[in-house]
Order: sequence, then structure tokens, then C-alpha cells
Amino acid sequence: MEPADTIYTNGKWFPANGSKRRKPMAVIGFIGLGNMGMPMARNLVQSGYLVYGFNRSKKKEEAFEELGGRKAESLSLIAEKADVIMTCLPEPKDVQDVLSELFEMGISGSHIIDFSTVSPALHKEMKEKAAREGVEYLDAPVSGGTAGAEAGTLAIMCGGEESAFEKARPLFDVLGATITHTGPAGSGTKVKLINQYMVGMHTAAVAEALHLADESGIDQKMLYDVLSQSFAQSKIFDRHYPDFIAAKREEPGFALSLLLKDLNLAGEMAGNAEVPLEAGRKVKEMFEDADQQGYGGKDMSAFYQYTSGKHS
Repeated sequence: MEPADTIYTNGKWFPANGSKRRKPMAVIGFIGLGNMGMPMARNLVQSGYLVYGFNRSKKKEEAFEELGGRKAESLSLIAEKADVIMTCLPEPKDVQDVLSELFEMGISGSHIIDFSTVSPALHKEMKEKAAREGVEYLDAPVSGGTAGAEAGTLAIMCGGEESAFEKARPLFDVLGATITHTGPAGSGTKVKLINQYMVGMHTAAVAEALHLADESGIDQKMLYDVLSQSFAQSKIFDRHYPDFIAAKREEPGFALSLLLKDLNLAGEMAGNAEVPLEAGRKVKEMFEDADQQGYGGKDMSAFYQYTSGKHS
């Protein structure tokens, strides 16, 4: 079914007569319409791309259709119709399973872009499979949270061939404000895992600092106002305290269990590089305990609740 207000010429959709410019409309298959994927896919739709959305929860597909997207209904439809396939999935196994299934079907498009946070080794494996299919592969994990996804201001760290990156740049420009080609496939994920390692460290620091303030008779709001203008300021503090801790909000923008997954991946990366992350090892153990204590499904800022409850 053709997109509205378009014409089909030489195998591509173009804006119909009367449009100010005549640019090709890439057909995108977006797999994973979660907290991050849904607003990213919506922004692509609003920028004029024809986007087929696929998600395990069909209610998400229906919600995406209400935003102007198309329901993919099956991976085979994406394999057949999409010029560019994008994935934004929570776990490495999800990415491996979905892409392996698509490779078995045969992909007609030119690019695969994975926005998930997985291992560099998995990206290397997927890139090799994509190359055998004649498909360009880019790992392009993102940072900026759901607010960045909604606003189209994500930081995108992209690994892969520079020529493939440049071809995909117009798509990245829709989704992000800081877009960096980091090097070969897998390098984007290495940068993201270092980012996540620091997110975990900062989250632990925020939690313990606020608990120390509580037990020392220091008002949290006053402390936040002061530290936000000091060297202790961080984007994590600016996110966790006003948006979640002070607001007593637990619904995950980014679940603690997912941060723990990323810390485990960062630990694997460090092991491969023979780098001992001694402070990180202790923090990861604390996140593992928090997950076991039932905080995994809450926002990562709930690490403060875990810390204060553990010592009360």
C-alpha cells in the first residue's frame, strides 16, 4: 500500500507534485517499539519516511499506527519491503534472534542499523552475516533516555564503514543531536558500554550521597541545588533527583535490570581488554543485589531506595 501524497518512480517513493523538494523516501522497518523505539520511529514518520513498525506486543504496533506508522505484522514483510532495517531491542539474544531470522529470509534492503546495547562480539558476528548478504551493517547505540528519544536529541555513537554511516546520516539527523562515527563495527557499542559503566557509577554515587544527606540531617533539595552548581553536578544527578527521586516516580524510563545488563557487558569488555574495573566490580555487585531484592523492574534511580533501605 503506497504512502499518502507520494508517487512511485524508479523503484522509490517520492513526494507528490506540489512538494517543495523531491527527495527519495526510504522505506524503514523499525523493530522494537518500546520506551526508546516508539518515539524514535514516530520521529522518522513525522520527518516523512514510510515506517513499518514491528513489536512482540501487537498493542504497540496499533499505537504506532495511530501515530502515522504502518503495522509490519511480520518480520517477513520487513525483510521484503524495507530499504533500511532498524532494531532497538532490550537484550543481546533478542537482537541475535531477530537478525538471524531476517538473514534466513533474505533481506532486500541496503542497511541494517542496530540501536540496541549489546556486545561488540555480537556486532562483529552480525556484520559478517550482513556482508554475505550484501547489506551494510551499523551498530548505533544511543544515549539520552526517553526524553532524548522524544525530542530527537539523542547522542548516537555509530560503528561501521564510514561510507555506510554517511548514507545513513540523514536518518540519524532526525533522531539525534550529537552524531559520531566512532570507527569500525562494534566501536559504537564499546563507547556506549563505557558510557553505561559511568552511568552505573554515577547512579551509585547519587544514591549513596542522598542517603548520607538523609542520615546527616541535610535537606535533599538544598543539596541538589548546591551540587548542581558544583563539580559534583552530573546529567545522572540532574535526571535521577528531580525527575524520579523527588517526584517519587518508580516507573522505568530505563530499568535498573537493563543497566545491570549493560554493566555485565562492560565487565565482559573490560575482561577482554584485560582491564580490572575494581570500583566497577563492587558497584556491579550492589546492582546485582538490588535486582535480587526486587528493584530490577523499577527505574535505575530506584537504586537510591535500595541503598537507603539496605542501611535503615
